[in-house]
Order: sequence, then C-alpha cells, then structure tokens
Amino acid sequence: MDETPTISEGTACCLNCGHSLPGNYCGNCGQEVKDLRRPFFKLSREAVQSLFELDGRAYRTLWYLLTKPAFLCTEYFNGRRTRYSPPLRLFLVISVSFFLLVNLYTSVQSIESALSESETEGEEIAEADVAASADDEPIIRVVNDLNEDTLSNFGDEDVDENDEGTDLEELSTFVDGINLPFFDTQTNINLRRVMRTQAEENISVLLENPSEFLRGYLEYITFFMLLMIPLMAFIQKVIYIRSGHYYVEHLVLTLHNHSFIILIVFMNTIADMIKTSEIPLISPVFGYLATAGYIWLWIYLYMSLKNYFQQGYGITLLKFATTTVLYGITLTIGIFIFSGILFFLF
Repeated sequence: MDETPTISEGTACCLNCGHSLPGNYCGNCGQEVKDLRRPFFKLSREAVQSLFELDGRAYRTLWYLLTKPAFLCTEYFNGRRTRYSPPLRLFLVISVSFFLLVNLYTSVQSIESALSESETEGEEIAEADVAASADDEPIIRVVNDLNEDTLSNFGDEDVDENDEGTDLEELSTFVDGINLPFFDTQTNINLRRVMRTQAEENISVLLENPSEFLRGYLEYITFFMLLMIPLMAFIQKVIYIRSGHYYVEHLVLTLHNHSFIILIVFMNTIADMIKTSEIPLISPVFGYLATAGYIWLWIYLYMSLKNYFQQGYGITLLKFATTTVLYGITLTIGIFIFSGILFFLF
C-alpha cells in the first residue's frame, strides 16, 4: 500500500516521491512544486503560456529563427536547449498559428463575397422593378431577356451535368480497377465502395464551393509536412553522407528550416493582406517587405547549410541546388499521393 510522503518539520520534501526539495523542482523525479488549487483563469493562462511559450524564451527563439540560419540547431546540439523552444513544438505552434490565420482570412473573404453578391442581386432586382413600372414595352423586354437567360442557363446546366457525369464515370472506372494484393476480395470491394462514395462527395463540394474544399485540405497540411520532414532529412543526409553528422542532426536542422519557411509565409500572408487593403503609403511598403521576405528565404536556407556543415561557398551552393531539386521532386510526388489519399478516403 502506497503511503503519502510527509514533510518533516522545517524540511520541504516532494509530495510525489518524498525526496528532499532543494528548490522549486524535485531533484529525484522532476515534479514542480505547484499548488493547483487556484482560480481557473490563472490555470488557463498558465496552460496557454505553456503551450505557446509566451515568455522570453519564445520571443528569443523566433528572433534567432528569423535572423540566424542554423543557429538554433547548433545551440541544440551544443547542449544549450532550455533557453530556446523545442524544435517540434516550435514547428507545431507556427504551423497551427499560420493555418488559423488562413482559415480566418478565407472565412472573412467568403463573408465579404456573399455580402457583395447579395447587394448586387438587390440592385438588379431594384433596377428590374423600376424598369417594369415604366411602361409595357420594358416589361416585354425584361420578360424576353429573362427567357433568354433561362434558356441559356438551362443549356449551361446540361453541359455541367454531362461534364460532371463524365467525370464520375471516369472516377468509377478508375476506382473499379483498384485491387490491392495484400487485401482479400471483400476488403477490396469495401475499399472501392468507400473510395467511390468519398470521391463523389468531394467532387460535389469542389463544384459547389472550391474555397471550402481547399480549406478542408489545409487542415491536413501540417500532418503532411510532418510526414515529409524525415524524408527530406534523409535526402540531406545522403547529400552530406561524408560530413560525419548523424541523421538526427539533419532532422533537427530540417525541422528548424521548415519552421522558418512557414513563419516567412505566415508573415508574408499578413503583409499581402495589408498590401491588398490599399492603405496609402503603408500598403506599398508591405508589398516590398513581402518580396524581401521571399528573397531572404532562399538566402537563409543556403546559409543554414553553410553555417552548420562549415563547408565552402561553392560546394555548399552545389549541394543546396541538388538538395532543392530532389526536395522539389519528392515534395511534388508526396503532394500527388497525399492529395489522392485525401480525395478518395477523407
């Protein structure tokens, strides 16, 4: 039977293991000395701060991530890790923040477009009412125009339905040809049924609301990038096979570089929003900043290899170009395969 550790008079001990406490953390089990019987607001604030690391460490990490290529990776393997955000958490927080921004921006755009369409329809109806109340001749003209539009739209709908039917037939033919050898007959039949149903639903959503379809895909981008990062690190390891660095070093460097890429895209997305708002004097400046951000992205990725592996500029440029080409080919194939899986199964 477990006994609750007790605190002897004048001596603090860990309530988890009973070990004496030299400070705010137990030297034996690592538990922090913290009383959780506190207001919910304070606990919620601490949870958010712990998740996003809203303290000096987070700001320090973001600054070095933006300004010093390969610095965080070098610090990580030199044993100075506590002062910076962990690589995986850094990647996840930046990714989640970016896609929350994208979803918010696309949602606002959808609302604005819906409002503008409703205003346009209201103006057209008002103009038609005014024209109809003038005399009988405009009424006949409006009716004829409506009939022509109706017939024209009817023809267009027929074409769209035929095109959609053709697409569905082609998809059905493709799905019917799928027969995975490591599944039995019944499992393959069930798989084809699921793929056919999901593909039909995705085509319907794509035709009715393409922006909603794309937003649905964005939810899986972080997961896709996490799957691709180990493969990209392996490509980098092969390119630098004679450098003497371990695979985990390439993995952490790749993770930091991907965090930097998403952070630059995140910042440039905000800059593009301000640019398209057409604010005098401010919008052009943010347009130039967005361009400078993408230029710095390529310089940063090159310098990250140069700084970490300490090789010459020429050989680094050659390896950077080779890595970029292989990265692009692998990423294209990965996107194609991943998109197909999402389209037919999710």
